[in-house]
Amino acid sequence: AWLVTELQRYQHVQQRNWRPARREANILRFWSGHLRVRRFLCERCSVVNLQDVRRKLLYEYADHRLDVGNSVSTINADLRGFQCFMTFLQEQEYTVPQALLRIHGLKQPERLPLYLIDEQVRALRNDFEDQVNQAQTPARRRDALLTRAAFYLLWQGGLRLGEVEELRLEDLRLTDRQLSVRRGKGQKDRTVYLADAA
Repeated sequence: AWLVTELQRYQHVQQRNWRPARREANILRFWSGHLRVRRFLCERCSVVNLQDVRRKLLYEYADHRLDVGNSVSTINADLRGFQCFMTFLQEQEYTVPQALLRIHGLKQPERLPLYLIDEQVRALRNDFEDQVNQAQTPARRRDALLTRAAFYLLWQGGLRLGEVEELRLEDLRLTDRQLSVRRGKGQKDRTVYLADAA
């Protein structure tokens, strides 16, 4: 019971920094990550209280997740989440083993950058244009225009999905071709200058 209560308190602290449009997804990710670790520690390692947790058990968790096919980034996110929660508990004056405050993640494999080739971008653009031209009702046309606008803002404006989701009409200064992005990455505001197509 105390663990659930403290996780709820920790979630409320964390969600102050979450975008409103992403809150539900972040809550789901928060609980699923914490529950994966807790379930492993309780069911497989018979952990009963905080003092029973050892760093070795967390590395066994990482090995287990690798064996079932989880990605290194997912496992590292779980370990980071666990470590941050331990720090939170320590701040709440729980006695936390020091080893649990310094957990090293798995080494990330080198990744090639992912990008769309010009042909793929053209195909996407043409599909969005076709949806606008083929819309049968005013409501469908409006939705198709909004989808096309989102595509151009992602592609040519460099906006992130959450930033597009939270745009408001007052953020656009069409005569200056400027768009204000509020609370972007790092909770910073920025101005985006729009290209002709966007």
